[in-house]
Amino acid sequence: MASGKALLKTYIKKTHKAEIDKLKSQNKQCKVSIDYENLNQFLIEKTGKDFWKHQMYQYIDQMDEIFNTGNVTLKFMNVPERDNLHDLDATNNNKWISTKAMIKNMTDVRVDLKQASYICRECGAQNMINIADPNQSETVPSYCRNPDCAGTSKSMFLDKDTSIYRNYRLLKLEEPLELRSGGTTREFKAIVLDYLASPFTNMKVGDVVNITGIFKIEPRKVKGRRDGYEFIIHVHNITPVDDVFEDSRISEEDVAEIINLSKREDIFDLLCNSLAPEVYGYDIIKKGLILQLFEGNRPLNDSFKSGMMDRWTIHVMLIGDPGIGKSQLIQSVHKRSPKNITISGTNTSQAGLTVSTVKDELTGTWTMEAGATVLADTGVLCIDEYDKLSASAQKSLNEPMEQSTVSSAKAGLVQVMSARTSILAGANPKYSKFDPYKLYREQLDIPESNLSRFDLIFVLTDDVDEEKDTLLADALLNKDYIVDESEIMDIDLFKKYITWIKANCFPVLSKDAKILLREFYVDTRKTAMETSDGKPITPRDLKALERLTIARAKCEYRQEATITDAIEAIDIYKEALSGLGLTLATAGELHGIHSENELGAISEMENMIRNKIAIEGNPLSSESLRHLEMECGVLCHEKGINHEGIFDIAYSNVKKTL
Repeated sequence: MASGKALLKTYIKKTHKAEIDKLKSQNKQCKVSIDYENLNQFLIEKTGKDFWKHQMYQYIDQMDEIFNTGNVTLKFMNVPERDNLHDLDATNNNKWISTKAMIKNMTDVRVDLKQASYICRECGAQNMINIADPNQSETVPSYCRNPDCAGTSKSMFLDKDTSIYRNYRLLKLEEPLELRSGGTTREFKAIVLDYLASPFTNMKVGDVVNITGIFKIEPRKVKGRRDGYEFIIHVHNITPVDDVFEDSRISEEDVAEIINLSKREDIFDLLCNSLAPEVYGYDIIKKGLILQLFEGNRPLNDSFKSGMMDRWTIHVMLIGDPGIGKSQLIQSVHKRSPKNITISGTNTSQAGLTVSTVKDELTGTWTMEAGATVLADTGVLCIDEYDKLSASAQKSLNEPMEQSTVSSAKAGLVQVMSARTSILAGANPKYSKFDPYKLYREQLDIPESNLSRFDLIFVLTDDVDEEKDTLLADALLNKDYIVDESEIMDIDLFKKYITWIKANCFPVLSKDAKILLREFYVDTRKTAMETSDGKPITPRDLKALERLTIARAKCEYRQEATITDAIEAIDIYKEALSGLGLTLATAGELHGIHSENELGAISEMENMIRNKIAIEGNPLSSESLRHLEMECGVLCHEKGINHEGIFDIAYSNVKKTL
């Protein structure tokens, strides 16, 4: 029976020899991928033993020499995950592993010796020494390999010009969010070489990747001095996880159960009932949160690199009085989202949200370290106490919320990272209790540019209502009153349902749904423009409705979003607006749009301020400013508009022209 080495040589010669020869002629670093499934099938047909029993990974480096690949490296791909990063320890030393990891940070491309060329001063012969990895010191040959020469190590010198070099990078890996147990994680150092470390390999901080390689224990060096030992993964191959919602825990039985569940007529109600069952009421809000978990359609190809990417994430904000279930709703989403991070705005900085630049203790270099929006890529970032974030931190979310990326230029490092993250934010009103009779802008410490990026903004109020209060009291005092196990979905199944649907369901809008959304958009804008206090919705609102409509269809595993889905999406959108005291005709206020009456008042106030400055000079006295503010109040009252913010806008506009 042929050995594993001979079988691998035969397979490569049969399936990849022509590709290797073609790539060698290009004289640049590249790789040839050997598919695990095809190789495994070949091995089983020939010997009845699979890839692991043959231990094929131990022969791959020898193939480079046999086929004289030069700058072409041979890599196994699609190797199934057999190891959990969290479980690796000293017992795994020198073993081949296959696991999933997330890149926490990484160095830039570095260079090191691959083969050291030593020239003998006695005879001029070249002696090549292979360097296994960047941590290995060059070993000077003890004698010249020329049999006619008596040269020793003392007669050898390193010739830098004829030595062969390679790229290498150091990575820090940790467990992906969806695989962490108890919220804890472990970090591992890894080394990638040659093509994998070249600029052609597009790796980014925050990426979830499949890793294969050798797990080793090696001496730890700090500032050039030995300091105990550490775990290091010598990476054989690293590939991005194509499907970010892949979950190996989903069995065929799970898939069958998921499909059966999707056929239930009440599946959407079941999902809503399963979300925070301990929180009574808030049916519309729960519907909005369920739609957020399913999102719109993620592109099938990697459009992150193209300029045509359209946002599919859904952002939701909950504004409410303290103690009425807001945090419980957020925590329920946290428990049921397949991938998520929960943070509090009271102790989170701008760098913690997006990206920070840190000096790595092990490498001594500056590296990018992903913040919460990048780490939660393709998942949900839950931010409680959102209003406690600094204004700069809130504005830093504008890019990831709209563009699904985080751009950073710090310490000479310029990088764009994926942040395809849905934001769920919880915020308290300025004065603890939300007043429906005041403008929402007066009660929130959130910039308009940031607020406008939320698809749905719900207001939770603690209204005194005897019937409602009685039902709520019964629900709180008798938990079995609302928590009926037969009416809610198990958390693990809930996660699997979302995971599988997001990976396999990509609905398209039906013709009728498109017509309905188009007519809704056109008619709503027309109505707003026909009234003096109208503030029309924008294309951003239309795209939000499209995402909500598609998400509604995904809940039931349908490949077409119907007119019924569009109607329900519009109803949820309208309900969210009403909580803010807005109507469809005034919804544009969320985007900073002013009505004709407001624009007229701003223009008149600008003229009054300029006239006052022409008489008194600049700056105006505090008494003059107070007088102008009073006149602004009178003017706004006459026009039937709220005076809040009008004077500030007018005064700011005038100051810019001075």
